[in-house]
Amino acid sequence: MPTVAFVNPKGGAGKTTAALLLAIGLAARGARVAMIDSDPNKPLVHWASLPGKPDKVTIHPAPTLEDMRDALREAQRKQPDWLILDTEGSVRGAMAFTTMRLDLVVTPLAASQLEAIQAIKAAEMVAQFGRRAGRPLPHRCLLTRVPAALRPRSLKEVVEQLRGSGIEILDIPLIEKEAFRVLFAVGGGFDQLEASGVSGVASARANAEAYLGAILALLEIPTASSN
Repeated sequence: MPTVAFVNPKGGAGKTTAALLLAIGLAARGARVAMIDSDPNKPLVHWASLPGKPDKVTIHPAPTLEDMRDALREAQRKQPDWLILDTEGSVRGAMAFTTMRLDLVVTPLAASQLEAIQAIKAAEMVAQFGRRAGRPLPHRCLLTRVPAALRPRSLKEVVEQLRGSGIEILDIPLIEKEAFRVLFAVGGGFDQLEASGVSGVASARANAEAYLGAILALLEIPTASSN
């Protein structure tokens, strides 16, 4: 059961969106996905309350660290093929790393110096928890809200800053898409967005598929397989 955690000390970086896109993509391939929502604002719980949630995706809230073990047990009872953890982004939230064996930690960030600094802090935090666990935790940064047509200078500077700190970046970024922004207002996945008349769903779906493929390749899971 691959286990992937999303973490960033800064809010608004696209962390929950990236986690949800991974889950939706896996479910579309037939995988059972359990998501632990450890953000106190419970964005995934809200999304699950809207129409169209895929049956293969289950949401397990853990708003406090004390809730994490119960949420993990509940998630495992669903016998998922994948486990995805959306943390609140703080060191306290990352304490959840000690309760499970992670295959990958992803830090989403937009192209700004401030977010790059926070991503470097997240990488240091992941490395610290890896040392505490006695094994390195695989970590990648994920660029989000990247403009579709233009690559601003700030994006290049952020990439250089991350690589200069020895941080690896996922090959596929998440492009700035209206479809990604409204997932938590409409609910469901891309079929639900299309039915609701949201624009640009086809290109958003293609970007999300490429992102999923990058995650599967990183974990050395055949892209034609759901588990």
